[in-house]
Amino acid sequence: MRSGRRALWGWLPAVALLLAGGCGRGDAPRVNVGAPCASCGMSIRDTHFACVRGSRGHYLQFDSIECLLRNGPARTGELIFLPDYDRAQLCLADTVWVVQGSFPTPMGGGFAAFATEASARDVGARTKGRVGRLHEFIGRTRS
Repeated sequence: MRSGRRALWGWLPAVALLLAGGCGRGDAPRVNVGAPCASCGMSIRDTHFACVRGSRGHYLQFDSIECLLRNGPARTGELIFLPDYDRAQLCLADTVWVVQGSFPTPMGGGFAAFATEASARDVGARTKGRVGRLHEFIGRTRS
């Protein structure tokens, strides 16, 4: 019985990663550094902020979360991917926490996304920022 428990405990980290979901998915689109932002036309330079929205085969790339937000909420069948700032890895938007704080971002809006709520709350506290899910920030970008 003990070896059975050990085998179960050995699988828990893998199961936790699967349940965390959303980040690093094999079907997540890629950000093309150097490509123009679909909103402002600025060249995408920093994968800690670059994000993507669209549907399989047709994705728009943005240099920042604030540029993505200027395009409104997701349309039917459309997916939004935000980068986990800590790993610069795309995650489904509804699996990450967004911070709008006082720190430099490509468009100056102070938006960054984090895979864990603890990371987001830590950055939010240090930057006097607001923490929430992406949908809570739609229509609230600074220019």
